[in-house]
Amino acid sequence: MKVILTVVFIFSLCTVVSCVQTIEAPVINYEGPVPQTPETILEAFKDVPSKWLRRSYEKYPTTKWIQILIDKGIVIEDSDDFDHYLSLRERLFQEERRYLSEPDRWLPKEYFGKTYDSWETYKDAFIDRKIWKYQQTKAVKQADPSVYTVEFLGPDGRTILPLPKKSVIISRSPGRYGYSTHNRKLTREHVFDIVYKGKHPWGWKVVYVDNMGNILPDKPALISREELELPADVPWPPKNREHLERIFEEVKQGRYNNFGDN
Repeated sequence: MKVILTVVFIFSLCTVVSCVQTIEAPVINYEGPVPQTPETILEAFKDVPSKWLRRSYEKYPTTKWIQILIDKGIVIEDSDDFDHYLSLRERLFQEERRYLSEPDRWLPKEYFGKTYDSWETYKDAFIDRKIWKYQQTKAVKQADPSVYTVEFLGPDGRTILPLPKKSVIISRSPGRYGYSTHNRKLTREHVFDIVYKGKHPWGWKVVYVDNMGNILPDKPALISREELELPADVPWPPKNREHLERIFEEVKQGRYNNFGDN
């Protein structure tokens, strides 16, 4: 009986610990005076400097960074906004470090369809881009809480694509494909079934894009043996990834020699 009680206690303790770890900090709304100033914002939200981010804090002190945001018309509505906008400082700092390490090779800089000839103009565009992405993501998730993530596609990265958790983006170009997903439960066999069999995993949203990131309105044709420049007598479509790899190996060994249409 003692052993059973001990096991129950340990299980209960683990359950409590697990619950504690998954509790998120409540969002704090800004209720200070307007228009906002760095001082009023820092009175409402606590900035906790990290030793790992010390150099970015020194380069862009918090009051200076918040003023940059305010000058761009940013209104910090809550603690989520505050945390995210402050995190942009570190991303800018890392970008600036890469620029300073090789300035001659850095410029001119191509960035989402525009070319920038100076660090200052590029820096401004970089900040604006990150702010815009955050604002769009926030607006989409507020309109639809079921959205898990938001992707930005197209040559200029301005095509907004809300996605559920079970979603995958398939990039298709002649003879090639790539994929991107935020869910590890999608297996390589699932991806194989999508591009070689046209079979979508149950309950998953599949989005097809071309090599420029443009969303394709229709499901593209399956990968064919012609795209891969395989002999016409190769058995097609392959049954699975192992079968496909075996086909390539057999072609390499010269087993199939009948080129042309079946």
